[in-house]
Amino acid sequence: MNKLTEAELQFITDMGMHTQGYGLSRIAGQIVAALIISDAPLNTADLMSLLEISKGSVSTNIRFLEMLQLVERRALPGKRQNYFVMRTNPYDSLLELKIKQHKEAKKIITEAKASIKNSKAQEKITELERFNTLYDESVKKLLLELKSER
Repeated sequence: MNKLTEAELQFITDMGMHTQGYGLSRIAGQIVAALIISDAPLNTADLMSLLEISKGSVSTNIRFLEMLQLVERRALPGKRQNYFVMRTNPYDSLLELKIKQHKEAKKIITEAKASIKNSKAQEKITELERFNTLYDESVKKLLLELKSER
């Protein structure tokens, strides 16, 4: 990877802090930022050098980002190591994961609503149900908008 500009380094730092604010790993955010700004796929050694992190940190965070379907591995001709890139339309996958999670939450909420008889708890469960429904509808709408822009 070529020498980064001050703005690119700041972007990597800021993305790390941003993802940490969501309870995710700072390194995961930095890896995403590095892959966004890179013109070419990056390997483990590239990420270790660029972010000044261990091989284990790269490996752990890459697996997490693959699970979120944001990042994918690539093999390059003549190269033995794995390379990493942002997936095509990675944010679709992230939103689809959120939709799946909300479907699971809806099931939990429905079961709780049917089995918990305490009226105060019922009010709070109903409020949670409304929030979950609105959030789910918003995520589905966002996904449709993203797809329609292509």
